[in-house]
Amino acid sequence: MLAYGIGVSKSFIGQVESPKYNIKYNPHHINEIAKYLNCSPRDFLPEKPL
Repeated sequence: MLAYGIGVSKSFIGQVESPKYNIKYNPHHINEIAKYLNCSPRDFLPEKPL
């Protein structure tokens, strides 16, 4: 459902979530996920630097 909601393929989501691939969400993806989940993109980031 997330893939459909943000306009990417299910395989893309699987690759991002798999440690075998070096694919990551970019700021556009983060913004689309936040819109889909009705929250702020800041909710996905730590409050303090890692």
